[in-house]
Amino acid sequence: MVAALPWPSPLRNKLSKCGEFGHWAWNAWRCHSPACVRCRSLYSSGQKKQLTTTLQDARNADLSMVTIMFAVANEAESIGPVWIKGKSDLRNRVNAMRRENARWDRVVITGWMEADPIVFDDLATLGSQQRTMLASLNMPAWRADGGPAWVVHLHAVAHHPAIDWQSMNAALTSQWPGERRVHVQQFSEGRSVESNLSGVVSYATKYRAGRWIGAGYDYWPAPWMAEYYGWMDRFSHGWKSMRFRMTQKCSVEHAPVNDDDIEPMYSTCSFNSYPILYTDARWSA
Repeated sequence: MVAALPWPSPLRNKLSKCGEFGHWAWNAWRCHSPACVRCRSLYSSGQKKQLTTTLQDARNADLSMVTIMFAVANEAESIGPVWIKGKSDLRNRVNAMRRENARWDRVVITGWMEADPIVFDDLATLGSQQRTMLASLNMPAWRADGGPAWVVHLHAVAHHPAIDWQSMNAALTSQWPGERRVHVQQFSEGRSVESNLSGVVSYATKYRAGRWIGAGYDYWPAPWMAEYYGWMDRFSHGWKSMRFRMTQKCSVEHAPVNDDDIEPMYSTCSFNSYPILYTDARWSA
């Protein structure tokens, strides 16, 4: 992938220098890029620890993995607008539900964007479930250069202590109708909360640039990886713009700001595998 990046390239420079010593006080310098295997692993570990700490009193019955398929972007540069709109729509949907039912005030969501590539020739090889899901999304304008369109979606942890997962699924499906477009999967009671959280965060922040086609795993071509992570590097400082975080609704005088750039303020106030297009559907609650 690094070799496929243009030269010079800010991302190429970051990835090449990541791990070098002596840039500052003789410590190893880290690029913090989602394209970096080492930095992605460090970020994922940090997110697991943070969620485990802030949700340590939560029960499996009150936690779910949420997946939402937003739309198809025609090219990598179009992913950003789709993601921004998807985040806004999700925030607006939760706020609308809070106006209808105060039980939604305690809903907290933390998630990450993922985009999977698709080219026209893939349509003949997709499974029936994938084709059904794609039928509910917009049809991309297939690229003349043979490059991929990108299926933009969210994987998230939802803490919903005052509502059940079925209610959340129904509310989100009303915003994004279509078979398999929304999936809310309650955490497994057969595993600890910490184990479930770790599994979801690993799944949502994974680095495995490829796709499942039938029983085989097909890695992305290097130019696709360069296009995707090159766009991501221009769009986001590290993971900053790739996250979605919505806190619970508190009293006006103590209400936290729902801002993706700040750390979440959690409060408790008192998964069969789901085959997503081209993702590693191996997480199981």
